[in-house]
Amino acid sequence: MRLLCAAGISLALGLLVAFGEADADQKTDRAAKLAEVKKKYEAENKELAERLKNASSPADANGIRTEMRELAAITAGKFLKIAEDDPKDEVGLDALTTILKMAGQTGASGGDVEKAVALLTEHHADSPKVKDFLIPAMRMGPAGEKFLKAVSEKNTDKEAKATALFIRGYVISQKLDDEEDEKKLAELVKQATALYEEAAKVSPDTKLGGQTIAEFAKREIESLKAVMALGVGKPAPEVTSKTLDDKAVKLSDYKGKVVLLDVWATWCGPCRAMIPHERDLVKKFKDKPFVLVSVSADDKKETLQNFLEKEEMPWVHWWDEGPKSAVLSKYRVQAFPTMYLIDHTGVIRHKWVGNPGNDKIDASIEELVKEAIKAKG
Repeated sequence: MRLLCAAGISLALGLLVAFGEADADQKTDRAAKLAEVKKKYEAENKELAERLKNASSPADANGIRTEMRELAAITAGKFLKIAEDDPKDEVGLDALTTILKMAGQTGASGGDVEKAVALLTEHHADSPKVKDFLIPAMRMGPAGEKFLKAVSEKNTDKEAKATALFIRGYVISQKLDDEEDEKKLAELVKQATALYEEAAKVSPDTKLGGQTIAEFAKREIESLKAVMALGVGKPAPEVTSKTLDDKAVKLSDYKGKVVLLDVWATWCGPCRAMIPHERDLVKKFKDKPFVLVSVSADDKKETLQNFLEKEEMPWVHWWDEGPKSAVLSKYRVQAFPTMYLIDHTGVIRHKWVGNPGNDKIDASIEELVKEAIKAKG
């Protein structure tokens, strides 16, 4: 009996060793397959990147970008298959994070990318290794937001947790411009502020985008405070800047006139496309209580000056430290062009991110100019 028991134990141990060896072999095979798919993708993507660099026209460039997204989407399916064999192990984690990185770089999306994010959320939200893949997640809609929430709640790595908290706040901040309901807007501001504050508390010295989270959070919270002061129907916040000859100016200098405050940059295509119509506006409302003030976000004043030498833009121009301008921070400018239409009493009447249409701009200015003329008597 003892011999039989011993034989049984030996057999069981032998089976465990065999299964362990099989698992190790399978993991090795999956790792090798992952490396092979990575190598192939990197080579093909490098070739497309070279073609993009040498694209002969915007249309060609857009076509190549589409190819890059398609390649990423196809490859994501291959990575996902490897991950699904065992999403919990290191090979699975590597495959899933590679999908996230690839999608972030190319803008690829779709079912496979969403499945990868879901698997990361389920099996790796507590891994410190996900820290480097949190920024791509914020571009992946509800699935990405769920992943960020899981990391911020489950991860014990302070840097990963703080980064996830900060990005969750940032994602909410990006939704504010589309919210018109004042109560809902206030609630979103409250949520984003709380997340920024918690991120700064968890790991204030973690670097994000060249700044510490504490520094970044402080700036974003100030920006959120400005949101509630920038609603349509509220007084336009006073702000100072400089003309191109370094003369100090402030927004209230134009009280009594309708002001179209246009924040733009010479490198912004949609901004440049508006220039011909802006010339028409200035001509149309000449000798009327109206002023167009363009605030440049260009890094260097010389860039703006050189541009104006070639492009006729006969109206007021401000430049004061470009992207660090007080106008950009106080008026919470995050996209270009951003325009505020302010009435003769200094109240914000319209805010537009992007061109709302020439007819809409014209009609809005026309109405406010009539009000200003009537008020003047």
